[in-house]
Amino acid sequence: MWSKNSVSLVYDLCVIKKFTDMNVGKVLGETAQRFPHKTAVIFKDEKISFSDLDLMATRLANKLQGLDIKKGDRVAIVLPNSSQWVVAYFAMMKLGAISAPLDFRFKEEELFPILKDARVKAIVTTSLYESHDVFSKVESIKGIIMTGEEITDGMLSYEEVMKDESLSALVNVDVKEEEEAVYLYTSGTTGKPKGVVLTFANLSLFPEAMDEICKTSESDVIGCLLPMSHITGPILCNESVVRGSTLVIFDQLRPDKIMAAVEKHRVTYFHSVPPIFEAFLHVHHRERFDVSSLRFVSMMGTSVPLDLLKAFKKAFTSFPVIQGYGLTETSPFITVVPLEYEMKKMGSIGTAVPHAEIKLVDEKGIEVPSGEVGELIVKGPMLMKGYHNNPEATRERIRDGWLYTGDLCKKDEDDFYYHLGRKDDMIIVGGLNVYPAEVEQVLGGHPLLKEVGVVGVPDKDRGNIIKAAVVAEPGKEVSKKEIISYCRKRLASFKIPKMVEFWDKLPKSSTGKIARRLLVNSK
Repeated sequence: MWSKNSVSLVYDLCVIKKFTDMNVGKVLGETAQRFPHKTAVIFKDEKISFSDLDLMATRLANKLQGLDIKKGDRVAIVLPNSSQWVVAYFAMMKLGAISAPLDFRFKEEELFPILKDARVKAIVTTSLYESHDVFSKVESIKGIIMTGEEITDGMLSYEEVMKDESLSALVNVDVKEEEEAVYLYTSGTTGKPKGVVLTFANLSLFPEAMDEICKTSESDVIGCLLPMSHITGPILCNESVVRGSTLVIFDQLRPDKIMAAVEKHRVTYFHSVPPIFEAFLHVHHRERFDVSSLRFVSMMGTSVPLDLLKAFKKAFTSFPVIQGYGLTETSPFITVVPLEYEMKKMGSIGTAVPHAEIKLVDEKGIEVPSGEVGELIVKGPMLMKGYHNNPEATRERIRDGWLYTGDLCKKDEDDFYYHLGRKDDMIIVGGLNVYPAEVEQVLGGHPLLKEVGVVGVPDKDRGNIIKAAVVAEPGKEVSKKEIISYCRKRLASFKIPKMVEFWDKLPKSSTGKIARRLLVNSK
């Protein structure tokens, strides 16, 4: 006889399998049947049940069909974090259309080449977006659906679509696992943005990894802090409908507001980038917030200073603080620290997720032994299909089935990996390799420094010298001499910064990574 737990386990295994083979929109429909009245999405004061979310996505999908949007067509989502973003995403999934989420902060000159490259046929946006004129310049666009009170002439009202009962007919489009599902455009901080093409099979891997490593379930309440226009939006939406868990969406990153929402909605986990976790440490009277619902949090997106990990763990002792690592090109997980290794492997980006084959290789592509530094390369079903309309960049990134990440790492005897920085960021000083993360880890331990960034600056004698860009703690003063003296006690002589530059704030990308190229030249 089946026990309740056995039935639940069988359901979980089946839904993961089906998720690989089926449109995400169909999974939403199945979850809506299983949990019709359960809250699927919370955004500010708005709560949407799974049945209502399914209906709203269906109506939008039907409206897009009326605009002649078919399976395989590209639809851009130009929205900030919101419930409308979730509805739009699932509408694409129901149609088998390709969702192209784009950063709401993009200006016209940033958005136009992406819309052209993706050959977008429809847009879901908001009247709050400032660069509407760009849409009329893209010949492929057949329709624009806009949310908000001030709808521009020629555009359709999202709110009216949601009220239209004639759009409620079931949308039933079959897709194959190898077919394209999402285009995610990179930030383009180092050049032309590239469209990462993810398939329906790719979309199945994040829920599987979360189940395997973090034991997520229908009882979880997920916090979505990062921009949904990046990989965060699709993966958390997918995880929510696969499990039947609730997604709480944030549209601002004030740490006190986040903590208040964690308390109010009993959020069980979230991931974010180091600057956000740093901000949590500066919340006044943070002990007043009840965050006991949290099962874990994870720091993602960039090298994480060990001192930040330790400080955060000291401030928040009731839940594990882990790291993970991945790329948009890898759907996104490559490694993550299992919860039970939180303390033992603090500072590690984790061990390989299911199905990921990882190697660290030297410049000749030869695997390096444990303890030595090499470029992380990965093979497995999580790899993107490629860069849209850019076979040259795809061939450069994926060679013989291996994706070359450009990240330098080392691993220990237990196959846990440690991130040392980008290959392009490595500094060669007098013929010796210096990894920025090493110097940043040391500088991050200085009690008077809030932010640090390390880059190489060309030098005719040494090839490069090390430059440290630093931000002092508010109200504190520290001198260049003090900083260099601090480093001299903790670093080999060739790793000590020769230049120290004081900044009010370090430049960062939208995912919280330091924009190192902006640090090379003096501010």
